[in-house]
Amino acid sequence: MPINGRYYDWEHISIQVKGVPLADVLSIDYEDSEKVNAIYGKGRTPRGYTKGNWEASGKLTLLREEYDRLRAAAPGGNVYKLDPFDIVISYDKGNGTAVTDTLKDCLFTKRSFGGVEQDTERITVELEFVVLGEIQHG
Repeated sequence: MPINGRYYDWEHISIQVKGVPLADVLSIDYEDSEKVNAIYGKGRTPRGYTKGNWEASGKLTLLREEYDRLRAAAPGGNVYKLDPFDIVISYDKGNGTAVTDTLKDCLFTKRSFGGVEQDTERITVELEFVVLGEIQHG
């Protein structure tokens, strides 16, 4: 429910990686899915189902300066060498009722560097990650 008609916006969101707040974040996207297998018998419609694997992943887009700070804290300066870590996304309008999503046991899987061109306004790094734990909503 919006407070005084105001919905969440970028100002209300804070993101932490390994317990460290990130300031120069442009976006974060994450998703999960669970496989459902239809079981067929006589006829052409499913008679039931089984459940398969659950998986989750996401991507974090940072300014190059924030990426450099994250990389400096990684073993050997390599974000791929980080042990599994949590990403915490908090949505807080300042009314004392924050909503937090915790992505448990993440690992970076891909880096993409962008905005490296003449007359650019910003240099970005996109980090894709896999969630090995779970997504906790609270």
